[in-house]
Amino acid sequence: MEPVVILLVMLTGVSHAFFSPAETKCNATQNTSLCSVTVGGSVYIQVMTNASGHVLKCKKQLPTGSINVFSTKGDKVKIQESFRNRTEFFINNGSLKITNVERNDSGQYITDVFTQDGVLMRSMKVKLDVQEKNVPIWIIVCCALGALLVVVVCCCVCWIVRRHKKSSK
Repeated sequence: MEPVVILLVMLTGVSHAFFSPAETKCNATQNTSLCSVTVGGSVYIQVMTNASGHVLKCKKQLPTGSINVFSTKGDKVKIQESFRNRTEFFINNGSLKITNVERNDSGQYITDVFTQDGVLMRSMKVKLDVQEKNVPIWIIVCCALGALLVVVVCCCVCWIVRRHKKSSK
């Protein structure tokens, strides 16, 4: 019974490493920041502590120019169509959340903060670096050892059952 418990604990750890998407938090309240996240995960990018009473415009730089990500006016947030299903902006804590991050989300994001009168207060830049999920070698080794352990346990159980049947006859 003990090998089965060990195997279950090992497999639980391995499945957690494979299936739990990472959640990353980045602080972009300084003028320039770097933020790394893995594909499939979520990222929170804090651009302000509270965006109430400000007008914000966020855009992503592309080689051919830029595309709008979101804008705020008053307490209303407008997320552009291409970002709508995976992106939220929280006015109360000034954070941009992107879920199910894709490789093409990499790039530089610029958020301009304006007063209600349209005067530019500051501009914050964050470089989002989206990386592929790399499976560490120890996970592969643990999976291989776990599979080997299952085979050994099954063989031992079969051998014991056969031996018991022969001795019963």
